[in-house]
Amino acid sequence: MSWAPSTKEEVVEILVELKRGLDPVVWSEFDQYMVEPKPCKIDRFGNRETAYVVACDAEWVVYFDDIEETFGTAKNADGLLHEPADYGDLVVALRELKKHRSTGK
Repeated sequence: MSWAPSTKEEVVEILVELKRGLDPVVWSEFDQYMVEPKPCKIDRFGNRETAYVVACDAEWVVYFDDIEETFGTAKNADGLLHEPADYGDLVVALRELKKHRSTGK
């Protein structure tokens, strides 16, 4: 089977499944950051790839990497994501997003 980029609908499905498996108290902690998934360019080691932004707060976002099927954080500068950090799990990435918010870094 060959790989194909995820569609927005597939990313939404992944988020719905993850939310279904989370304690509602945990989800409510992060719900304020969640956005409708949208494709965005991400700069990785000098290459421009596409990832889906699924949560954001000011200049930092949580993105879904459909190649690795993981979640990470990155800094959003004019629609291009920089400084990507892969955390794998959505909740871990969302906690990192909150750290960026509290530290401003």
